[in-house]
Amino acid sequence: MFYRYACAPANKDQRRVAKRLQKIQTISIYVWFLTITAVNFSQLLSLPCFDDCCNKLRIWVTKYPIPKTLEAQDRILLKALKKDSKLKRRPRWPSPPPENNYPVQRRLEVTEDTLCPGLQLQISVAPNKTVLEKQQFLENIDGMCKEDDSSITKVTCDEEFTQLLKQPFKKAVLWKKYTQDHPLHGLPSSIPDLLQELRLIGIKELDVYNYAATKTNYPKTLNELIEHFAAPPGTRDPLNCLDIRNLFISRVPAHINDADFLRLSRRRHGSSARASKAKKMRSMLDFADREFLLASSQNSISTLHGDTAGGLTYIIVLSGRKTWYLPRLFDRESSEILATFGSSTPEAYDEFIKIDLRPGDLLVMPPGCPHAVFTPEHSLTFGGAFYTLPLLGSSLRILGIQDRAGHIFSNEDISERDLTNFIEMLKTCEALLREKLLSPGQLASVVSSNTFAEPTDNRLKQTIREQITRLQREVEKRIEQDSSQIHSTTAAHLVSIQHQDR
Repeated sequence: MFYRYACAPANKDQRRVAKRLQKIQTISIYVWFLTITAVNFSQLLSLPCFDDCCNKLRIWVTKYPIPKTLEAQDRILLKALKKDSKLKRRPRWPSPPPENNYPVQRRLEVTEDTLCPGLQLQISVAPNKTVLEKQQFLENIDGMCKEDDSSITKVTCDEEFTQLLKQPFKKAVLWKKYTQDHPLHGLPSSIPDLLQELRLIGIKELDVYNYAATKTNYPKTLNELIEHFAAPPGTRDPLNCLDIRNLFISRVPAHINDADFLRLSRRRHGSSARASKAKKMRSMLDFADREFLLASSQNSISTLHGDTAGGLTYIIVLSGRKTWYLPRLFDRESSEILATFGSSTPEAYDEFIKIDLRPGDLLVMPPGCPHAVFTPEHSLTFGGAFYTLPLLGSSLRILGIQDRAGHIFSNEDISERDLTNFIEMLKTCEALLREKLLSPGQLASVVSSNTFAEPTDNRLKQTIREQITRLQREVEKRIEQDSSQIHSTTAAHLVSIQHQDR
């Protein structure tokens, strides 16, 4: 009955029935599997107390309804179930792999386009349960991709990029072959170069993430990593080295440096009269603590997640390729969906776009943008996090979502440094407002962000909440002053007109 109406609903009533059936399916699949694994046919036929339990459940639901605090999550779920496209596709269940047929390889059509479905998908590691789950996730999200150039903003020159960073943009930004005009001199250009450079400065090992292993996070020596990346493709487990701080030379794109509001706040705070001489010198430097390098081997997969602490993220490919999956329509609810349903449920979104990043390409994501990443070949990327004033309100809102959802939203924790950064930026906002270098309108999204509105014992979170309240009072005060000034100017103008008439 489900597929009769789901595959080709002929009218409004059938579409309505199909939607209701899909809601029922979510619960019924679990109950069905639980039942068939626990009892046989005769036991199921004479299942005791089944009707009584159903009546008790109905009474319990009536007595204890869903709390209002969950209404937002319910609305997101209902929205995810509204699209007919979700009903027209049969769910694809992973088939058990045939015995003695390892490694398993699955190849799809290869295309040279940047935004398109159908890029190469190759899983070459031994297919244990986790690997099959990752493969199923990748196939599901890949099947939901739609070719849509309007879902991403492409820039081709300095002026376009600079102007875009001054706006509260909502789409990811792509600059193809960025490094042709802006080379990243001083950074390693390949994974072997990176490992050799790390060895020279005394680094002995790196932490890796391997989803194909029982223990997914563990350290590996540089010699082991050199051997791993030198092996033929597809003969080693997929490794992700995600926590490599840029210890070489700061290479933040100049456009991002100019737009980075945290960098401005640090320089301003360090140049104050009360700052020590050493602090002033440190504030003049480009802080490399927010710059990183990512070394990934073939077949690495990162499921859906958001980057930590509400920062904007930029990624530049130095070698190899990366495949980026982003929601085709990124809006305010996209981050809430991620915080509600987690990293392995692409079905909660409408559709995705896929971006094939090649050496020299630059990608910038707005705060809280859910994304998944696949590595079709060994790759080395450089990137970092930053904040802009037009998107500071969005960054604060994402900070609150991550604080509430934790690792459901991001694979990183909010650090004390992150909270201190926001305190510095909020203080800078207040100072610039008092100096009339910012208008109240520029801070509207900041004062309405309502971050950490709930009581908390964390001192830094309390400070952020208090700073937002102070900033809100300053904005209201400034609006009153501007209003009074307008009235005074208008009155003076009317008086002058009256004198002229006389």
